[in-house]
Amino acid sequence: MNTSRYAIMAGAGNTFAVLDERVARRLGDPAELARRWCSRPPGESGLRALDGVLIVAAGSSYSDCRMIVHNADGSRAQTCGNGLRCVARFARDYGLVARDSMRIATDAGVSEVELLRSRGEIVGARANMGPPRRIERDVELSGEFGAYRATLVDMGNPHCVLFVPDERRAHVAEHGAALERHARFPDRTNVEFAAERDGRLYLRVWERGVGETAACGTGACATAVAMIAAGHARSRVELRLVGGVLHVDWDGRGDVLLTGPCEVLWIGTVEALEGVER
Repeated sequence: MNTSRYAIMAGAGNTFAVLDERVARRLGDPAELARRWCSRPPGESGLRALDGVLIVAAGSSYSDCRMIVHNADGSRAQTCGNGLRCVARFARDYGLVARDSMRIATDAGVSEVELLRSRGEIVGARANMGPPRRIERDVELSGEFGAYRATLVDMGNPHCVLFVPDERRAHVAEHGAALERHARFPDRTNVEFAAERDGRLYLRVWERGVGETAACGTGACATAVAMIAAGHARSRVELRLVGGVLHVDWDGRGDVLLTGPCEVLWIGTVEALEGVER
């Protein structure tokens, strides 16, 4: 592999810079790199902003590689469902992993990820996100935003799922920002605004450390879990987000499976950035 390369990738609208740990070390502090690159994407990708930076590190006896996630504000996230799929493709494309099925370590544990192909080409991936660690229904949250009744789901990272009449009219920016830092969540939380209409499920997400995102893989998982736990849906659940469609499988007891795309938008090299970055 050419370890000087980085990729700009997307998972259902979530966009990330993905790079090998050896490349990241050349570029300095990863939190600062995330803040800089997410506000002004590197190279000539033409993107206005990124949601995070994904660093692919060496694996261990129990994993093929490791994913380190830094959000747009530099904070470190435990895991990222859309990021896992992008890291799996990056690792396969650049020879870090020799198989389409792999084990990726995160700060939330190890996830099994399988790349999906059509006519030999990678078209997406399925990630085993593990079982929900906690489901707490009918939690009342109040504040300057009024009052919501939420379902709290821990998918290795925290989620506050709200069912609203119409996600298009939801106050995602104002209420999402307030709920992210609500006293109930000392480590902050992600906030999902979900609505069902015309027999379809729609979702907008306020992601902690980022703001509103085009998609959120663990947010889609948390929303599907909340719906199935309440008896409002059965597996498989299709969720339509601003950036694309994600599918979640859960039998109500075991592991949650997340399926979606992982696209390469741009490939660059550190050599082209050196002198500009520093």
